[in-house]
Amino acid sequence: MIFRLLPLLWANLWRNKRRSLLTVLGVAVAVFVYAALGAAIDGITAPVRQVGAQQTLNVREEARSNVLASRLPQSYEDRLTTVPGVAKATGVLSTLAVVGDKRVHIFVRGVDAERYREVQSLTIAPGQWEAFREDSQAALVGHRLLAQMGWEVGSEVEVRELGLRARVVGVIPPQGVDLESHMLLRRSYLQGIRDAEQQVSYVLVSPSEGRQPAQVSAAIDEAFALAPVPTETGTAAAYAEAIIEDFMGFVDYLRLMGLITILITMLGAANAIAMSVRERTREIGVLKAIGFSPGLVLGLVLLESLLLASLGGAVGLGAAALAVGNEGAAMAGIMLEPGTALLAGGLALGIGLAGGLLPAVAAARLRTVEA
Repeated sequence: MIFRLLPLLWANLWRNKRRSLLTVLGVAVAVFVYAALGAAIDGITAPVRQVGAQQTLNVREEARSNVLASRLPQSYEDRLTTVPGVAKATGVLSTLAVVGDKRVHIFVRGVDAERYREVQSLTIAPGQWEAFREDSQAALVGHRLLAQMGWEVGSEVEVRELGLRARVVGVIPPQGVDLESHMLLRRSYLQGIRDAEQQVSYVLVSPSEGRQPAQVSAAIDEAFALAPVPTETGTAAAYAEAIIEDFMGFVDYLRLMGLITILITMLGAANAIAMSVRERTREIGVLKAIGFSPGLVLGLVLLESLLLASLGGAVGLGAAALAVGNEGAAMAGIMLEPGTALLAGGLALGIGLAGGLLPAVAAARLRTVEA
């Protein structure tokens, strides 16, 4: 029966057009903020999700608060292969540059061409990989970074912040590893320009088949406990998460700001619905007098709140899709995942439900004589 009253419900929504529009816009802003912040967080945490399923271990210097400052002797990559449970190992020198007016983050990895590909499975065009292996100043560039910087295969590029020049010989396509915004260089070349001869930032380790990563990690750290540079071993996902914690510590702050925005919007929606109910007190009394049950009155008021919130949610999601759901945003590291969009839509309904619940209960309890 309640759906037969939708024309009445729609008319009630727009009795005070200004208030209804402001409520819709308030919900739209909350949904937009949630979706935009969620897209930023999705982009920030993408490396952890991408490498989370991998079994590769990351061995770095113990007790380094900044993981990019880790330094291990290059000789550790050979010593690690003697540890029980270690199948293959390769040292990587890693650094970071922030370049250009757009503040593009370029993660640079210096790798041993042969050993790195044995540990880190990569899909690279055969000709491009051969060019990388043979040219000491060659670079393989992640597809996202290539698009951000406007480079092409064959380009001679310079990263002044790091003092490096390289020739792009290949592109790293999407393949579920955290290399979309990375540049791979020959390790010896990067060691030379970074004054890090015979040093690496960390060593990637492949556990032997059938061995648990946690057991191998413990064995590695135990073997190097008394070494000149003790180690700390974890999964590749844990390493990526540590980088995020070092450089993106404002994630929790973003979430807090989003929560505050949502709470303010919910209170605003509740106030708008409550005012609408108060203005229609006599009308609600008439509805009850002609046979409307308290449950039906409660449902009408809740539906009114949910409809306002749904309209606001649709507007907010549309704006978020235009702002952060496009290819340009993805290139900048902002990713509006379908799950985030669904949660934002559910948030709009939650605002409508929470905002309209108390006014709806008050309307349902209102006695006919009092109205």
